[in-house]
Amino acid sequence: MGLTDATPVGWILPALLVVAWLSLWAVRRRVPLWFPVLALCLAILCFPIGAMAGSAEVDDPGCTPDIRCFSITAVDWWLNGLLGMLTCAALAVLTVAAELGRAAVRYLSRRSASR
Repeated sequence: MGLTDATPVGWILPALLVVAWLSLWAVRRRVPLWFPVLALCLAILCFPIGAMAGSAEVDDPGCTPDIRCFSITAVDWWLNGLLGMLTCAALAVLTVAAELGRAAVRYLSRRSASR
């Protein structure tokens, strides 16, 4: 099972992070440095939420210590967290690259203007 086999529910958080990141670029022409940190915290929070959501569903009478029940809701939350963390890493790299590019352009324009 690869990332492309994931259920659409598993892509909700990464999609929201990309939309928020693009919106920040469109409105402010910059992404503040707190965005990747906050997005990563949100992605990490998906793991305990998934554990709580999954444990609420396994209270089925057929679940015993010998027969363990498995909740797909927990997997959806965990998948959102994992894909969210990967998205945060990619967006952080893109943000740093864009900011370095912008800084280089400003530096080169100032340098050529002073000549």
